[in-house]
Amino acid sequence: MLCFFVFLALLYYFVNLGQLAWDLLLLSAIGWFILESRRDAKRFHNAITIGLFLLVFDFIFENSGWLLGLWHTTSYFHLGVVPIEVMGIAFFGGTAWATYMPKKFDSRFSFYNCLVFGFFGALGEWLLIHQGLFVYNPLWTSVDAFFAYFLTWVILVYLRYRVVRD
Repeated sequence: MLCFFVFLALLYYFVNLGQLAWDLLLLSAIGWFILESRRDAKRFHNAITIGLFLLVFDFIFENSGWLLGLWHTTSYFHLGVVPIEVMGIAFFGGTAWATYMPKKFDSRFSFYNCLVFGFFGALGEWLLIHQGLFVYNPLWTSVDAFFAYFLTWVILVYLRYRVVRD
């Protein structure tokens, strides 16, 4: 998975994809969702709860950030200010992520997982800015985005192992 993140980052850095950048992220999340859905039906069913949570959480977070004047996004299709593709990425990616996680809680794995998603989440936003699809206003930076993603994944780890159990 890490190699795929690096590949996408390089692609987004060197190629101006425009709207296709959102579509590629959504297709990647759907692909991961399909791969993980074949692993374990019971775990996958429980993981859908995490995907739905992330969709709602992200929707509220993104609209709140826009209302506070922290950022805005550009897309052909959106609900509120959230691109429809981002909602799909949150649901499909969140569900796949919850299935991908080990059955038993591992604090070291979970910590590094939060770091990886924090780093690539912030990098992804920076690359979307580079693509012209995302704009930060002066009160929000990539460092803020890293901590927001990191804390979001801490919440998801908690939900995955304390609330939605296998």
